[in-house]
Amino acid sequence: MDDMDRKIVEILVGNGRLSHEQIAREVHLSRPAVFERIKRLEARGVIRGYGARIDWAAIGMPLTAFVWIRTNAVNCNESGRQLADLKVEGAFLEDLYRVTGDWCMSAKYRLTSPSVLQQVIDRIRQVPGVQSTMTTIALSSIEEIQAGGSLAALARKIAI
Repeated sequence: MDDMDRKIVEILVGNGRLSHEQIAREVHLSRPAVFERIKRLEARGVIRGYGARIDWAAIGMPLTAFVWIRTNAVNCNESGRQLADLKVEGAFLEDLYRVTGDWCMSAKYRLTSPSVLQQVIDRIRQVPGVQSTMTTIALSSIEEIQAGGSLAALARKIAI
């Protein structure tokens, strides 16, 4: 991945809906050259998809909760798969990570209400292997790293 690829990734992070023509003008390449670079970045898995930035409150999911999950299993992959498949009306699992430290996994949920969060926690605790949970509710978002500026700065610092 060279500097031109990084610039294209940075532009797409800022606005994934730009046409190849618009990107080409910004990076001073031909449209076919940009098309080929993007196709190659997608094939290598650098660009894994395109998505929308959501105003969660505007779609009725104003509550953000972080649920820390401890399992009693040596390998928590099976519990993790079951947690990822868990469906509760009014809840959206945004992220699920295996983590180090006292907890095995960390989940970020977007929710419609505290009562839905309660249902989510109850369902998580029913998953085989789950030993305990600890939940934190976000009061507000200072900065979510999905805006072009912050992620683009990160992309320049690392070799993707």
